[in-house]
Amino acid sequence: MSGVLTLSRGAILSGSAWTIGTYAASVALRFGSNVILSRLIAPEIFGMVAVIMVIRAGAELLSDIGIGQNIVNNSRGDEPAFYNTAWTLQVLRGLILFAICCLFSGPLAEIYGAPEAAIQIGALTLAVAGTTSTSLYLLQRRLKLPMLTLFDLILDFIGTVVLLLLVSWSPTVWTILLCNLLSSLLRVAASFMMPEARNRFRLERRSLGEIVRFGKWIFLWSMVGFFSLNIDRLYIGSLAPLALLGIYSIARTMADLPAALAGRLGHSMVFPLVSAAGDVPHDRLRREIGPMRLGFLLTAAVGIGGVAACGDLLLRVIYDPRYALAGAMLPPLLLGSWATILCTTNEYVLIGRGLPQAGTIASVVKLAYLLIGLPLAFDAGGMLGALSILVTADVVRYTVLLGAQLRRRTGFGSHDLLATAVLLATLLLATMARGAFSLGTAFDGLPQLRGALL
Repeated sequence: MSGVLTLSRGAILSGSAWTIGTYAASVALRFGSNVILSRLIAPEIFGMVAVIMVIRAGAELLSDIGIGQNIVNNSRGDEPAFYNTAWTLQVLRGLILFAICCLFSGPLAEIYGAPEAAIQIGALTLAVAGTTSTSLYLLQRRLKLPMLTLFDLILDFIGTVVLLLLVSWSPTVWTILLCNLLSSLLRVAASFMMPEARNRFRLERRSLGEIVRFGKWIFLWSMVGFFSLNIDRLYIGSLAPLALLGIYSIARTMADLPAALAGRLGHSMVFPLVSAAGDVPHDRLRREIGPMRLGFLLTAAVGIGGVAACGDLLLRVIYDPRYALAGAMLPPLLLGSWATILCTTNEYVLIGRGLPQAGTIASVVKLAYLLIGLPLAFDAGGMLGALSILVTADVVRYTVLLGAQLRRRTGFGSHDLLATAVLLATLLLATMARGAFSLGTAFDGLPQLRGALL
C-alpha cells in the first residue's frame, strides 16, 4: 500500500492539468453560450429553466445512494458483479424518479408558474441518464483523467453548438428542454463506447449490501447538500417573478464556476487518490495532497478576488441590458463561492477516508442556518438581505468540516487562511486600481438589491 499514494501523485499532477484545462474550455463554452442566450431569450425563460433544472436536480440528489462513489471507493468496485449491481440500481432509480416527477408535476407547476409538461420533459432526462454506462466511474477509479475530461469536453461542445443553433431558430423553453434531453441521450450512447462499457442487469446480494451501507451517508449528504445549495432558487422562485429569478440565475451561474472546478478536482482526483491510499498515515496523506491543494487555492484566490472587484463591469458590457441587475449580485456571490471551494476541497478528503458523515453533518448545520436566516433576512432587506445569508452559509459549513478534519489530523487550516488572505489582498488592490480610474467599486450596486423583491 505504501507505493499507491506516490504512484497516484504523478497521475494527479498530470490529471490536474487536464482537468483544469478542459474545465477552462468548458467554462468558456458555458459563458459564451449564456451571453448569446441572454440576447435570444427573455429573463422569464431563464427563470423557468432554472426552476425545472432545480426540480430535476432535487429528484436526482434526494435519491442519491452514491453509485459512482461506491464504484470508486469499494475494494470490489472493478468487479463485474459489483458494478453491474450498481448499474442496475442506477437504471431503476432513474425510472422511479421520472415517475415521481410526473406524479408531482401538477403541484410544482402551480407553485413556480412553470408548465406542467415542461417539468415532465425535464424529468425524462433522469430516466435516460440512469442508463449511462459505469465505464465513466471505472475511468475515475483508475485516474484515467485525460480520457474522462476529454469525454466531458467533447460532449459539452456538441451540446452547446446544438443548443445555440436550435434556440436561434426557436427561442422557447421547449427548445432548451429538448436540447437537454438530446445531450443526455448522446452522453449515454458515448458512455457505451468507452473501455469496459458493457453492463447487464444483476443484483448480487453482497454488492447490494455494501452499496447501501456506504450509500446511506451519501444519500443524507446529497439530500441535505441539495437543499443547502438550491434553497435560494426554491425560495426566491416561489416569491419573485420568473424574470428576477432568471437574472439571479445568470449571476449565480457565473459565481458557481470556481466552486464547480473545485468540485470537479475533488471528485475526479482527490477522492479517488485518497480512496486508493487506503491506510496510509494521515501525516503522509496531508504532505502528499497539501502542495497541490494550496497551489490550486492560491490561483483561485487571485482569480476570484480580481473578478469580484471588476466582474460587474464585464457583465454590463457583454450581457443584454435586461440582465443589468446581475452585475450587482455577482461580487457578493463570488465571495460566497470562496467558502464553498474551501468546503469542497476538505469534504472530498473526508469522503475518500470513508467518512461521508462529516460532510452530511456540516451540510445539516448549513441548511439550518439557511432555513432560519433566509426568510428573516429576505423580509428585512429584500434581495440584499437574502444575499447576506447566502454568502455566509458556507462559512458555517466550513467551520464544522474543519473541526472534523482537525480531529482526524487531516486539516489544512493554515493553507486556507493563507489563501483567504491572498483573496482579500487581491480584492483590495483591484478595487483601489479601479478607484484610480474613477470607476467606483463592484459593491456600489448593492443598494439596488434592497428593494428588488419588496
